[in-house]
Amino acid sequence: MDSTTTKVPRFVLFSIVGTALLSFCGILTETSMNVTFPTLMRQFHISIGAVQWLTTGYLLIASLVMIMASYIHKRFTFKATFVTALVLFVVGLVVCAVATSFPVLLIGRLIGGIATGLCTPVMFGIITQFVPGAKMGRYMSIGGMILGFAPTVGPTYGGLVLYYMGWRMIFWIVLPIVAVSFLFGYFNIRQRVGTQPAHFDTLGFTLIAVAFITISLGFNDASKHGWSSLGFWGLVLVGIIALASYGWWATRTAQPLINIAIFKRRTFVLSFLTYLSLQLSNIGLGFLLPNYAQLVIGANAMTAGLLLLPGSVLRTILMPLGGSLLDRRGPRVPILTGLVCLMIAMAGFVLSAGHLSVGWIIGIYIIYSVGFSMTFSNTLANGMQQLSPKLIGDGNAAFNTIQQYAGSIGTAVMATVVAISQNQAGKLSSVEATARGGLHDFIILLVLTIIMIVLASFNFKFQQQDKKA
Repeated sequence: MDSTTTKVPRFVLFSIVGTALLSFCGILTETSMNVTFPTLMRQFHISIGAVQWLTTGYLLIASLVMIMASYIHKRFTFKATFVTALVLFVVGLVVCAVATSFPVLLIGRLIGGIATGLCTPVMFGIITQFVPGAKMGRYMSIGGMILGFAPTVGPTYGGLVLYYMGWRMIFWIVLPIVAVSFLFGYFNIRQRVGTQPAHFDTLGFTLIAVAFITISLGFNDASKHGWSSLGFWGLVLVGIIALASYGWWATRTAQPLINIAIFKRRTFVLSFLTYLSLQLSNIGLGFLLPNYAQLVIGANAMTAGLLLLPGSVLRTILMPLGGSLLDRRGPRVPILTGLVCLMIAMAGFVLSAGHLSVGWIIGIYIIYSVGFSMTFSNTLANGMQQLSPKLIGDGNAAFNTIQQYAGSIGTAVMATVVAISQNQAGKLSSVEATARGGLHDFIILLVLTIIMIVLASFNFKFQQQDKKA
């Protein structure tokens, strides 16, 4: 397709829908499980630090698979990757549905993480190959809208299914959606760029895997022994060294897993850091609020699941409008407006933490969702527009990887802060200790939002300077 063509073929839209639906199912099961954590803690006799690995482990595995996206897309066709992901996803669903112990349930979620890690980059790869730049924001938003609808209904879906049918049905019910995904994807996915022999950067992958895993394990150690734990700082240090080693290695190998030349452009780096922070905040808050509602306010699973629905529905509706606004006005207006909304929402959670109710959570989360709809997909699209065509694949892999890993870290941080507060409760009751940990989480997310505003402001300043240069 000529790069100047503005008309997008129908098969492109159908293939985006097919791949997005499979990723939707992965995110749906992931976010719906957050509501089940108190039930699973009682059933399997595990702590909040252990049960959060159903989310953290899933996102960690997905991020490690996604970091191979550039290699996978060179070596294998989009359709072959999609079919492999679909088969693995079904296997993971069945394993989870029949699990009789926590380790088996976790294995099923890890298999699902592999599937999501394979499928999501296919969707963005199709968009970057077939959609012209003039419509990139709109089609990124279409994909983002489908993916964004999963966390919209995920907690509600999980809460209702758990309340009426039990948590195992969460996995069985999504199978028809997987079938629809197959029909849209298998018969419409095409390839614009052919496959080619490619070298797999084994050492690079190992270094990144060591970094991601050790940092995640570090937060797990902190949840048990506190922030002063030598285990926490030692594991995080190993992770940082591993990341630095990858940076050194990537400049000395002919075919790195991800070409770090993408990080030589400051405007891409600032978009990347903002996107990382957005996803950390989004997934972290999605984990925190349903559990806070159950453990502190005393809401049942169904009510906790419904908490996020109004805001999430509004987010889904507004996300395409945010993409269209980017196409018409550029990234500055929607992104900065959205970040201000996020700051107002997080300030609301901090100031009202002592007397939060179901109504307060719903109202504040609506404000948060309005802001998120204006920033998330637009930050991704803006970041990708900073790269040359030859680096698009690497940028795509980097964004998809950090989307999953940031969510993993967001969940780990929120759970760790609450777990530390519970472990150091002293004379406080379990409810009071959990509420204190929740307040600390809200403060962390507020500070993170302020940092995002600073990053985005500098980003747009530099973009303006680059245009004048």
